[in-house]
Amino acid sequence: MLIEEKINKIKEDFSFFENWEDKYQYLIDLGKKLPLLENQYKKDEFRVQGCTSNLWVVPKYHNNKLTFLGASDSVIVQGLFYLVKYVLDNEYPKTIISEPLDFFDEIGLSSHLGPSRSNGLNSLKRQIKNLATELQKN
Repeated sequence: MLIEEKINKIKEDFSFFENWEDKYQYLIDLGKKLPLLENQYKKDEFRVQGCTSNLWVVPKYHNNKLTFLGASDSVIVQGLFYLVKYVLDNEYPKTIISEPLDFFDEIGLSSHLGPSRSNGLNSLKRQIKNLATELQKN
């Protein structure tokens, strides 16, 4: 599935909900779909810096594509990670670098996050793009 198709699915899914309470609950439910992250990965090397909650993102590079494992101790942050993972998982670094991930604004989620969660989301996006940039250089 192309990134654009993934983003359109997210937009469509969020459009079914009329209020933010339901959208947040859906975000939480998405985060619960993630497989449990083994404790061996819950260390500083995988922790997203700039996120108030603990968020660990473990990149895997195989066949020139990136996939991600991850978890958070915040159900909202875990849901945000789920959305980023859904869009960017199994993509080439070049594709990841060029994807602005502006769908958070388009579904109105960015404006409903508090400052600390917004900073965390921006840190997550930045960390993944930095990783993709480093892999692209090699």
